[in-house]
Amino acid sequence: MSGATSTMWGSGAGGASLRPDPVPDEVPHDLSALVPAPRREIVPDRADPIDVRLHAPTPDTVVVRVIGPVHALSCAALVVRVRQQLQRAPHVILDLSSVTCLDPQVAPDLRALHAMAVDCGTHLHIAVENEQVCDRLHRLDLGERVVAGTADAVLAGLARRNG
Repeated sequence: MSGATSTMWGSGAGGASLRPDPVPDEVPHDLSALVPAPRREIVPDRADPIDVRLHAPTPDTVVVRVIGPVHALSCAALVVRVRQQLQRAPHVILDLSSVTCLDPQVAPDLRALHAMAVDCGTHLHIAVENEQVCDRLHRLDLGERVVAGTADAVLAGLARRNG
């Protein structure tokens, strides 16, 4: 490192001057402390929160996109966000395409959301691409509201119907 140089920039007419970097008194021979430890594989915890995002592609439609695991602990946030949208638009699409797992314990919450949608005069559509999640929803007696596909597929179907 004794031949290393650093650049020092000055202001005004002077320009730049080069001068050697100071050489440390002792160069450590063991550099393992400077090497980062390998990353551990991250396994989702049941307490992991879900990410719930809203999108209004048309004045009549709100998409509630859910990312992550849906289980008893995370479902409360989902229910609150969907419930807030039921008065906002005649069609609410619950996009579960990015859900990694669906706990059967959330079935009553999802059924309650559907009942709230009916009371509000809102159509709740559930879009699912993951076959396992789709099968689980059918087994939880939510099948008639489930569309095997993306939220975009549901939007396209609504556009054709409203054409």
